[in-house]
Amino acid sequence: MPNEQPPISQINERLEQSFRDADQAREELTESLANSVAANCDLLHHGLVSAKGLEVTTEMYRYFLGQLLRHSSGEVRNQVLAQFNESIEKFWPRAKGSSAGAALTNN
Repeated sequence: MPNEQPPISQINERLEQSFRDADQAREELTESLANSVAANCDLLHHGLVSAKGLEVTTEMYRYFLGQLLRHSSGEVRNQVLAQFNESIEKFWPRAKGSSAGAALTNN
């Protein structure tokens, strides 16, 4: 019979594999985009520092961060604050037993 369909289990298995492949491709694309954005941000930062100096670039970042933290979307504010706190921890980790560090995370 030329119009014979494969069993449902085979169709389901192929469909599930297609979904797994699509998920993996999406993750790889997301990672690639994130790496590309990070690389472009590094280039932009070095270009700004070279063109305008560190002080002006720092003021621009300060203004930029302030705008993001005042963004009308609560999700944007929360993500910016979470990333800012993570960055602070990375570059200026809290001293053991510091009450000032605990105050920052409670606010």
